[in-house]
Amino acid sequence: MNKILPKKILCFITPCRHGTKKRTSMIASIQAAIDGGVNMVQIRQKDANYEELINFTNMVLKLVKNTTLIMVNSETPINIHGIAGTHFPEKTDSKTLYSWPQNKIYGQSVHSVISAKIAEINKINYVIAGTIFPSSSHPKGLISGTKLIRDISKEISIPVIGIGGITQNNAMQVIESGASGIAVISSISKYKDTYKASKLLADAIGI
Repeated sequence: MNKILPKKILCFITPCRHGTKKRTSMIASIQAAIDGGVNMVQIRQKDANYEELINFTNMVLKLVKNTTLIMVNSETPINIHGIAGTHFPEKTDSKTLYSWPQNKIYGQSVHSVISAKIAEINKINYVIAGTIFPSSSHPKGLISGTKLIRDISKEISIPVIGIGGITQNNAMQVIESGASGIAVISSISKYKDTYKASKLLADAIGI
């Protein structure tokens, strides 16, 4: 997997599901979301142990197209054959990136300009910044508005992806503020028709 990111990114972050059976039930929804325009899937299953995470990731890998980047959310690098790379929380110290597998993509969540600049210095390939709008997944999160995207995009050269309360109605505001893409959870997962939900988002940002 090379380090080429799409010019515009629609990232679907998988909602946390407890238990193998519930995770497996998400596979069809993920496939439909990819067909609808999702070009990055971030596997985020905080309650899963390492073996469960590997098994679920491999199930997702079986259904993706070569153009879909599969990222695994983890505090440490994950080296599974076929994934694009690892996405880290803000608290992960990315200064040790030089010792990680160099053929992978590394992303990091940030909530400030300073964190974004540190991520770039540490050779992170992209950042996900938020919370942009009120979000059901982070109801107590500090709302930054699109100003955070504008401020970060002025200071770093790596892609910035907005997250938090983004819908088809406000997605273009995020792009116009300097973001290279958007990341969503419920704006896709809460709908039965995840193909349609992702298609509307993809159309909204011009994918």
